Amino acid sequence: MLLNYLLRESTGLQNNMNIGIIGCGAISDQYMIGLNKNQEILKVVACADLDSNKSEVFSKKHKIDMLSVEEIFVDNDIDLIVNLTPPSSHFEISIKSLENGKHVFSEKPVSLSIDEGKKLYTTMKENNVYLFAAPDTYLGPAFKKGTEFLNSKQIGKIIGGSASFITHGVEGWHPNPEFYYKKGGGPLFDMGPYYLTALVKLLGPVSQVSSYSEKNFNKRLVDNPEVKYEEIEVEVDTHYVSLLKFKSGVVVDFQVSFDIWKPYDGKLEIYGENSSLKFADPNNYDGEISMFNKDTYQWENIYTSKDSENNYYRGLGVVEMVNSIKENNVSEDDLFLPFHVLNIMCTLESYDLDGNWTNIPEQF
Repeated sequence: MLLNYLLRESTGLQNNMNIGIIGCGAISDQYMIGLNKNQEILKVVACADLDSNKSEVFSKKHKIDMLSVEEIFVDNDIDLIVNLTPPSSHFEISIKSLENGKHVFSEKPVSLSIDEGKKLYTTMKENNVYLFAAPDTYLGPAFKKGTEFLNSKQIGKIIGGSASFITHGVEGWHPNPEFYYKKGGGPLFDMGPYYLTALVKLLGPVSQVSSYSEKNFNKRLVDNPEVKYEEIEVEVDTHYVSLLKFKSGVVVDFQVSFDIWKPYDGKLEIYGENSSLKFADPNNYDGEISMFNKDTYQWENIYTSKDSENNYYRGLGVVEMVNSIKENNVSEDDLFLPFHVLNIMCTLESYDLDGNWTNIPEQF
């Protein structure tokens, strides 16, 4: 597939990469905002969904072909699959796409187990294609600017950090909250990738973890009147308190929870010898950055990013992936990033509370 794409490029038959979307839920429209802004390098040509009604509506709205899932796998005109299915389907859709010689950009998490991750990584290499995965919020202006401040050494040598996402779940507002409490959901696999990806981009790989997790509610009552069911059986842990030890020696506390009555408050702070830096919420592309002022003993805003033109609204990772492939500039670190985050999450998920550090698998 890569050879076919390069041939079309060299003969001038195509100036952009053809994209097929699998999974036509609500998030697919959000992706189209960013993808439509970059039609000089990519073109969404087809969509598919197990629910044909969803794919029919999506295809008509965006004026693209409607295919079956099996048809989109084998369509020779499609170079890259954007996998927007529920987490439980990520592995199956991505592995079939890779086996058919197509690049893949997957929503997070990239898969639900280390064994699945190994299979994806090996298949990607064997078929000479690439797999990238969300989140891509670190490509937004707020994270880039925060990284610049951190690299400027204004806070001095890094001595620690703290990251957290704390709320009381999604059943009060989400139109279909059930899968958030099944395998592949929960705060760790749903929200954890945003904060863990940001931390790894800032501090490098994690070497060890120590963690505690719990399921505090066996059932969740659905408060959203638009949802047809009234309660959800909880299958996964929904409260995690962890320590992450990075290869650099820095230790960061990490907490994600769907169990705490508290307004949503995403946090990413890095602590240095001279000061502390508060990043914008890694769940977003934009936001405010603050530095601690020792003289006033208060946080002071040092940067505010407001994306008034909506240039950073899903799909940014797909654009980055296409550019990297076209320029033959794909980073091995970027390729391994979602798999390292998967390693961390799976290790936290299976952690046996014994007070000891557990090693993170370094590679597949």
